Amino acid sequence: MKKTILTVMTIASLTACNQSKTENHNVMTEQKQTVGLVEITTFKLNNGVSSADFVKSAEQMQNDFLKRQEGFIKRTLTQSGDTLWTDIVYWTNKESHSQAMKLAEKTEAVIPFMEKIDVNSVKMDLTNPMLNNE
Repeated sequence: MKKTILTVMTIASLTACNQSKTENHNVMTEQKQTVGLVEITTFKLNNGVSSADFVKSAEQMQNDFLKRQEGFIKRTLTQSGDTLWTDIVYWTNKESHSQAMKLAEKTEAVIPFMEKIDVNSVKMDLTNPMLNNE
């Protein structure tokens, strides 16, 4: 269970970082791909982890893992106040999401990101888009 939560958090956080480098890629991808699954994950960071350090890890994980996954469309990572983070990841389908999660469990690039997250605070929902204005 903890491994699955860590994997989900890793994938979610990877997508939010490095907007400048992936913005053009995401625009092109969105035009060609339809969102079939939206992953919404909330969590807190472990004590002593700064927002800046976490974002740096999230960016690295996104560049080295997430944006290379089939079915990944885009990601938004937000912070509410000083503690609650929300990671929203858009996928073409559930199968792509599941495959990425399995692979994340075995991928070294995901570990530094996951180590910064309080696994006991993780809450994930997999949702189906009902209205898309893009």
